[in-house]
Amino acid sequence: MRRLATSSFALIVAIAITSPASAATKLIFMHNASASFAAMFVAKDQGILEKHGLDVEFTPAQNGAVMPPALVSGSVQLAAPTATVLVQAHEQGIDLVAVANTAAYPSAADGQIVGRTGSGLKETRDLMGHKVGLPSLGGIFEVLMRDWVRKAGADDTKVQWLEVQMRQMGDALKSGLVDAAVPVEPFYSRIVRSGIGYPMGDFEAAVPAGTIPVLYVTTRAWATANPQTITALRESMAEAITFIGNPANAAAVRSAIAAHTKLPPEAAATLKIPSGLQVPVKPQGLQFWVTVMRQQGLIEHDIDPASLIAP
Repeated sequence: MRRLATSSFALIVAIAITSPASAATKLIFMHNASASFAAMFVAKDQGILEKHGLDVEFTPAQNGAVMPPALVSGSVQLAAPTATVLVQAHEQGIDLVAVANTAAYPSAADGQIVGRTGSGLKETRDLMGHKVGLPSLGGIFEVLMRDWVRKAGADDTKVQWLEVQMRQMGDALKSGLVDAAVPVEPFYSRIVRSGIGYPMGDFEAAVPAGTIPVLYVTTRAWATANPQTITALRESMAEAITFIGNPANAAAVRSAIAAHTKLPPEAAATLKIPSGLQVPVKPQGLQFWVTVMRQQGLIEHDIDPASLIAP
């Protein structure tokens, strides 16, 4: 009897020694190819997420429009759509909330509209009658571009807006499929350096300071049920942002961005590292989108930005 008790005790001790104190919380993060998510990329590659008890699987998305359905279905728990997608989802009765920020204007601006070399496009009015490639129709760049075209006194309905995946924008310009495009980093710099396209103007310049273009989002139900996980995510990203801010870590940051955006290794050395990264989401950071989307008829109701943010 004593031998059996001793053996059982030894087995319990062995299990306690070899098992982790607590299993990591697993979740799936859906994102597109953008350097805006540098904090999450670095947090993953530097083991910061794991240190905070998170096991995060990354999955790419073709565009932001597929993210709300994926969140609602539960196939992913965290996604990173633009603010316009979040606002439209709310308008459609999809209860999503932002749990963290990426960055805010003006430091969030990471690209401009680029004209195709040889297209002859010089100014905003020249876009009428031409094809412009956007990452997604109804997304942040369409809203901003339409606003920019209107403010220039041109007719945004006479521009042919086409959806082109970010990785394909360079090829779309080169082939003449589009005459202009609005890529973000790391694709913007590659297009300009290659000579395929040239800067035509900063369509983000008129965006109010503090406005948030892209956010980390989940369903309200998941946020309510997982407050500790949200805290761990926020703490992980804050730690990653500190890491990114250290110039000594530039090579590791570029490597993380390049790996998760599928950028060729030879392009990583000149990759622009995002600045102004931050975690907190403030209501005023979303107000611009509510206002301009109502002006463009994309939403019918006034929305309180605070209702779009998780506690």
